[in-house]
This record gives sequence, structure tokens and C-alpha cells, in this order.
Amino acid sequence: MFVTLLMVVLLAIPNQIADLNLGCIPLAASIFTMLMDTILNRKYAYDRFPNTCFPFIAFEHLAPYMNLNTIEGVLLFSVFVIIGSNIFSNIPLVILIVGRISDLCDDCGPLGGLLLAWISTIAGNFTLIGSVANLIVAEKAQSSAKYHISFLEYFIFGFSSTLWILYVCLPVVYFMGKLAAKI
Repeated sequence: MFVTLLMVVLLAIPNQIADLNLGCIPLAASIFTMLMDTILNRKYAYDRFPNTCFPFIAFEHLAPYMNLNTIEGVLLFSVFVIIGSNIFSNIPLVILIVGRISDLCDDCGPLGGLLLAWISTIAGNFTLIGSVANLIVAEKAQSSAKYHISFLEYFIFGFSSTLWILYVCLPVVYFMGKLAAKI
């Protein structure tokens, strides 16, 4: 809660008083949170990822329907990864579910990992906050070109381009994963 309050205060400070880089605030808050968790609980933050409830529970409920040997399962898996990557961030989501990928398909080799890696990478383009790179570009556009990229403005472009790239190229990635499993 302290970190959330700190982030709200830092975001509320006008640029005339303190020129804070928008991309650095979440990064600083994340580092602070991990350090405090490690110091106070004497455990590394990575050890706590399996205890994160909501993404893991959502995965558990959807896993029976995300069979990577079916088109419907692959589509549901891609929707789960896109939404999860933008809500929980790419890296924590991947850490949470990478160990369970083998439950989604029987004897499919590297297909699950390949799909998870590719979809979570593409999912970063879905929203402005989907990737730190997006925030850096938005901040640079505002500071150097004096152009403000709003969340909605980015979402209109990010939503359509992410879905287009994902679902046009998904059959190719799926085929390559199936081919790699046979080799």
C-alpha cells in the first residue's frame, strides 16, 4: 500500500516542480517493493510468485479448455496470455505459468513454450502500459516532439495491430512449433 501511495504522489507532482520520467516511476516502485519484501520477509520475490493467487487460479480454471492440440485451445490460450500480460505484466505471468505449459498439451515438445514466448512478446504492444518500451517512447514523444500519446489513442492502434499480427502469424508459429516437436 505504501508503494501505491508513493506512486500516486509521484505521478501527481506537476512537471514544472519535478521533471519525473514516467517510465522510471514503475521501475523504481518495483525495485523498492522487491527489496522491501526481501528484507522484511527474508525471502526472494521470485520465491513468492507461485503464491500469487489470481493469475494462477485463472490459469487453473482455464487449463482444461486450453488444449494446445486444438484451435480453440490455442485461441483461448492466446487470449489468456494477452490479457494476463497486460494486467500482471509479461515476465511475472510467464514465470507463473511456464511450469504448467506441459499440462496444456500431450507430447507437443517445445510448442507450448514457443507459443507462450511469442504471444507474451506480441502482447506488450496491446496497451501503452503493456511494455516499458511503450512508456519510454510515449515519454520521449512528449518531451522532444511535444506530442502527447494518450492511453486511448495508443490503445486504438495497439489493439488492432496486436490482434492483426497475432492472429495472422499464429498459424505460422503453431506450425513451426509442431514441426519442431517432430524433429
